[in-house]
Amino acid sequence: MKIHINPGIRRMLCLVSAMILGGSVPVLWRASGTFFDNYAGNFVPLMIMVMLLFSFIDVNFSKKSTGWSHVRIPVFMVALATGAYFLVKKLTGDENFAIMAFLIGMTPTANAAPVITHLLGRREDYVTVSVVSTNLFTAFALAPLVALVIGNAIQIDTFALAWKTILLIGIPFVLSVLFRNFVPAAAQFIRRWKFLSFYLWMVMLFTVCAQSAAYIVRQENLSLMILAEIFALSAILCAVNFAAGYQLGEPHFRRECSQSVGQKNTMLMLWVGLAFFNPIVALGPTFYVVCHNLWNSWQLRAAGKKAEN
Repeated sequence: MKIHINPGIRRMLCLVSAMILGGSVPVLWRASGTFFDNYAGNFVPLMIMVMLLFSFIDVNFSKKSTGWSHVRIPVFMVALATGAYFLVKKLTGDENFAIMAFLIGMTPTANAAPVITHLLGRREDYVTVSVVSTNLFTAFALAPLVALVIGNAIQIDTFALAWKTILLIGIPFVLSVLFRNFVPAAAQFIRRWKFLSFYLWMVMLFTVCAQSAAYIVRQENLSLMILAEIFALSAILCAVNFAAGYQLGEPHFRRECSQSVGQKNTMLMLWVGLAFFNPIVALGPTFYVVCHNLWNSWQLRAAGKKAEN
């Protein structure tokens, strides 16, 4: 008897398997940590640009791609980051946990969020605008806000962060426009292979989880209880972000806004945590990767079941 598995469940199993496998490799084979720390991350920006090219090839931006929720999202980021910092500090008395909460709150939309949004059958043009606006906002607002709320003066090259975001989004966007208008054969070729974006996402997810696991393995004096507490904090903030995003969005953009607020550019805040604070703080964004991708996998499952009915 042939067993039928709907596409949503299959995608969910693939994403969860990629995370488990990625997290297991550095633990079972510690020598691989050197590769994931020093080399594997170099391929992530390229994979993101290829996935965005697949996503942008059929996207037309217009006034309908934006809404007032694009203004509300940065305001919510600041409010959540500030409120979470003081609340977590009051409840736990732990400065590191409070800074984790602050950084997660200020983390912008993930560069790959339009890809998942497309797989969910929603408007990736809206999410692309969120990627650009929130990443630029964080690039310019993070340092002053850290100084104001936490009291630490950090020196971040805001223009370098902004330029990196523009290039990461702009290159695939410009290529998609050029191909659509001047090289239709190339555009058709990209459309034919568009399904590969999901598999690229799996490879990238495997890589990011392996990097995170390799980083955790290197840390000393980390008990399972501390790791569980960090995961719980990340999971709570992840749920708050996706739920609040749904409420912030216009009626026709609720799912898109939820994705924009909940799926975050954690690699940026992982770097901030390591560069300006300490390795413990960096674990907050590290665990958030798992949380938002578990929710993504569940959404893909639900979308697949809905498409079958």
